[in-house]
Amino acid sequence: MDLIKLERKKRIQGVVIGLIIPIVLLLIVGIYGFTVSRPIMIDENNFAIAPHSYLGVLMVYITSISYYHAFFCLSGNMAAVWYLTGKKKNSMANGIIVPTAIYALILVALRLF
Repeated sequence: MDLIKLERKKRIQGVVIGLIIPIVLLLIVGIYGFTVSRPIMIDENNFAIAPHSYLGVLMVYITSISYYHAFFCLSGNMAAVWYLTGKKKNSMANGIIVPTAIYALILVALRLF
């Protein structure tokens, strides 16, 4: 196998790792939010509402401006990039950056609209 195909394979592995890490971290943080401290939202009529399901907690974390848990989960990718760069696996680290940027753009768009 030539070097270009090998590097492309490593980059695709990095993309897959970059797709999985934030989702797993968000699920773990969602368990914490569901069991320990539920997020509270204020609706249009100034009533405090809290989600009653695990999926509701995840949706609040993803869409609410007051909670930064989803962006914290993206920092797991940056830690993975730092680790892989130290191990001289730069192609895999470069692959992780692509889904991180896409996730960040989607989160910003969800919070703006």
